[in-house]
Formats: sequence, C-alpha cells, structure tokens
Amino acid sequence: MEDDTFDGRIAGATELERRIDWSGALRDYDALLRALEAEQVRDGPWQLRYADIQFRRGNALMELRRTDAARVAIDAGLHAAKASGSPLVVAKGLLAAGVFAGSSGDFIRAERFLLEALDLCSRDRGIEARQGAGWAMLNLGSLYGKTGRLDLAFVTLEKARERLYGIENWGGVAASWEAQAQLRRAIGDEDRWREDLAEAVVFYDRERMTEKSGQLRAMLQGKLV
Repeated sequence: MEDDTFDGRIAGATELERRIDWSGALRDYDALLRALEAEQVRDGPWQLRYADIQFRRGNALMELRRTDAARVAIDAGLHAAKASGSPLVVAKGLLAAGVFAGSSGDFIRAERFLLEALDLCSRDRGIEARQGAGWAMLNLGSLYGKTGRLDLAFVTLEKARERLYGIENWGGVAASWEAQAQLRRAIGDEDRWREDLAEAVVFYDRERMTEKSGQLRAMLQGKLV
C-alpha cells in the first residue's frame, strides 16, 4: 500500500474518532488491517503500520466496550512494535496497554506500562515523542486520582497540559482538563469541576471536536449526568 493511500485512510478514520463515531472508525481500521494482512512483504515498515492499526483498533474496541477483542488487538500491536525496532512505536503500545489495564481495574500494571511509555518518550525530543509523553502523563494523572493520590494526580495533569500545550495538541489539552474535572467532581469540588470542564470545552472547540464539546456543554447545563 502506498504511503499516501495509507495516511489518507488513517486520516479518514481519525476524523470519525473526532466525531465520536467509534463504530465507523473501527470499520475503517478493520478494512486497513485486512489490506495489510493481504500483503506479502512484512518488513520493518509493514510492522510499523500493523502496530499502528492494531493500537488504533484496540482503542476503538475499548470505547465500544469490547474488552477481549481490545486486549487481542493491543497484544498483536505490541508484538509488531517490538519486531519493528522502533522505541516510539513500542511506547505507543505500552500507552495503549496502560490505558487498557487501567480501564480493567488493574492499576498496578497500568502504572507500570504508562511509566515505561513515559520513559521511552522522554528519551526523544521529537514532536511525536513529546505528544506521547504528554498523553502518558495525562493517563497517569487520571490513574493517580483513581488510586487516591490526589496531589500527585493534579500535578501530573498540569504537567501533561504544559507538554501538550507546547506542541499545540489541543485535543490532549482538552482531555487533560476533562480528566481534572472528573477528578474534582469525584471529590465533591462542585464549583471547580465546572470551571475545568468549561476549559475542556474551549480546547475541544479549538480542535474542532464539536460533538465532544457539545457533550460537555450538555453536562455543564445539567442536561447530562
């Protein structure tokens, strides 16, 4: 598959994610996976593409609560990432595995995976690595909140925002504000969780994620709990 074709199809599926159409995104990723599996040459670049698709599939499957299938996709992606020899792709896999473990309630493994991903990303100063580090910290902040380490949670979320803001990853900045709002709401900080959620809306709008910002506006207006 030509690079332009592959990148174009990824962009189309990513746009469906932005519109919170996880079923549509998964259909596109499944089609890409079938196309990759039909190829005869399975060299390093192929492994990179295969890992990327499986991680994206795993995320979509998690959003659709298809837990067993998500685990299989992430494991397959990690295997390909290690075969590719790319530390950043391995970091993506560890990030995906950390998110999965956290969503499954396995907080110890989740923290280990996320810290490993953060370490790998922190060894590189490229924009992709900085983005990976920011998202690893974002998920770590949420995890620290779930496990009662509140001070560490708020500090880590703030650091995640700083990193993601620095590379103008507005979706990540928005997600960090949303995660902080969820944490404040969980501890009964009624006023400040709304302020944080309003910040998330600003950045989701900046990223043109209108469906997501609409959902959060509904929460602020008391129409969605």
